[in-house]
Amino acid sequence: MANTKDKASDPQEEKKDKSSKTIYLPEGAAKESNSKSEVEIDSSKEIAGNEEDQKNNENVEKETKDFSQLSLSELVEDLQKRIKSEQWFFDDRNIKEIINTFDTKFKLEIQEKKEAFINEGGNEIDFYFKPLYKNTFDQTFREYKKTRRTFFQEREQSQKLNLDRKLEIIESLKELINIDENINTTYKKFKNLQDSWHKTGPVPRAQSNNVWQTYKHHIEIFYDFLHLNRELRDLDFKHNYEEKIKIIEQAETLSKIPDVLKASRDLNTLHRLWKNDLGPVAKEHREELWGRFQAASQIIHTRRQEFDKEYDNILEENLNKKNSILNSMEEIINNPPQNHNDWRKTIDKFNNMRTEFQSIGQVTKKFSKTTWTRFREISREINREKNQFYKSQKAEQKKNIDLKKALITEVKEILENDDWKSYSNRMKNIQKDWRAIGFIPRKLSNTLWEEFRSQCNLYFDRFKSGYQRINKNELESHQKKEAFIKSIEDFKIPLELDPFKEFFNYQWEAYNQLGNLSGNTNTKSVEDFNNAFIALIEKTDMEKSLMVEALNHIRFSIIKNDENELSREIRNIKKVIEEFNSEARQLENNLDYFSNSSTDNPLFTDVTTKLDRLKSEIEKYKEQLVGLRKLKREITARNTSVEEETLLGEGEEGETEA
Repeated sequence: MANTKDKASDPQEEKKDKSSKTIYLPEGAAKESNSKSEVEIDSSKEIAGNEEDQKNNENVEKETKDFSQLSLSELVEDLQKRIKSEQWFFDDRNIKEIINTFDTKFKLEIQEKKEAFINEGGNEIDFYFKPLYKNTFDQTFREYKKTRRTFFQEREQSQKLNLDRKLEIIESLKELINIDENINTTYKKFKNLQDSWHKTGPVPRAQSNNVWQTYKHHIEIFYDFLHLNRELRDLDFKHNYEEKIKIIEQAETLSKIPDVLKASRDLNTLHRLWKNDLGPVAKEHREELWGRFQAASQIIHTRRQEFDKEYDNILEENLNKKNSILNSMEEIINNPPQNHNDWRKTIDKFNNMRTEFQSIGQVTKKFSKTTWTRFREISREINREKNQFYKSQKAEQKKNIDLKKALITEVKEILENDDWKSYSNRMKNIQKDWRAIGFIPRKLSNTLWEEFRSQCNLYFDRFKSGYQRINKNELESHQKKEAFIKSIEDFKIPLELDPFKEFFNYQWEAYNQLGNLSGNTNTKSVEDFNNAFIALIEKTDMEKSLMVEALNHIRFSIIKNDENELSREIRNIKKVIEEFNSEARQLENNLDYFSNSSTDNPLFTDVTTKLDRLKSEIEKYKEQLVGLRKLKREITARNTSVEEETLLGEGEEGETEA
């Protein structure tokens, strides 16, 4: 950044002066100059610069990134993208950084591949490694060198043509003061020559300063000549004054915007306009305008310096963060986990640290390569430790798998034994043994666990249900019915009563067709079926009255063929009705304590409400009782008919024998 502390005078408004002074560079000075917005010159030489190049170089400087975190393929892709960009020339620093980073990384990659090849028994002389991305990189690098060579050749030729054109403009300027014509016409020619000069590109660096000094010399001679026509000169001064005031106001506005990088770029544009596109102003305004413009520029320059200083602090802070993470990662190497659970936690922690490390921004260039190399080496060492651990665990895992399969087989054998009840203690120990077995892969572990849990549940369910050993045919039916009951929770039931009854009857029939069970096993299975449907109904939005009838239909459908169950249900309902009747009689007795004048009493209202509710419940249970008694009569009649037919058959056989 330029030294803005030294006061500078306006370069467009000073005549020949042998004393030292600071001026802004005109367009056409050497493109390769690394000057900022101002340069120091002496009486014999001016260091030329180009603000457009400066802006591009500034952008590239701030856009420079830490390529060390990219993979080799990503580096090749980024290199191709940058080389194909229209601004590739101004991205030279990044391109070179990518090439150097690729070379460094690829050498490490070759070394790793070579070591792996030799460790696997290969001969070093037979080693060959050249992946596709390396071919792509080599081809891209050749194209870049060719493009760069062509660019400089064409630029050299273009600069020679620009030199010839500017020398012609200087000769034309010389001729202006010798032309005998109207001064307005001469001035228009002068402005056209100025415009042509500014539009003409850069010249070879060796001739740049001399050509510029010669051009400036003849410009000043022309203004001396133009001084003869003071009215036109004053008009030009006024125009330049107004335009420079606009530039100053824009610069003062830029000093207030928060984006200092944008402010710096826009300020460079304003300096180019000031130096190249505008002529001088009246002498009494020169120092005032230039001082005001320089003051606004100084604010932006100071902010830019502070930003650069803070930017260095950010890089330093990023370096400290990365080193802290690397130190934590090294602790894993120094104290590696000793079992699978610890390794799983450590791997999660390690991956989080890797992600955090990669999310941190750039560090100072001095430590960038070292930090990245250390990160890769630590990551590689941790992965090596992890792989070594799990490699040694494979034999142990196979042993654990065999142990778990053996326990499953043992449980199945116990279920097949007639004296399965005597194995209850062994079953408890089997479960303890299962938990004591070490790690196996999760997918297989889940599969074995489901099979083991199912067999153990079947064993202990037998105790709860009073199960007597099921034969093979019943075992198959039992498993089918269990699966069917589990599927009920996914059913979509109708919310109207008649469609629901039809739906339930169909599912009950489907359940019964899965086979027959005997004893307590059948009772437990039917109870599970009943509870599954009840839970399904209670989760729906069915109206409450319909829900009660639906639940009754389930209960009646399940017990309608079981005379004993019907008798038990009738006794239960009669007991409930009797309890409700007793409570209702008590409430009716309480009503006798209220006189006719106390009907508005809240207690009276509460008693009558409860009494009405009880009577409603009694009627509902009576309806259920009627239905159950009807079912029982039908079963009794059916059973009596069967007995009579049996007795009749036996009598006919006796007569035949007689």
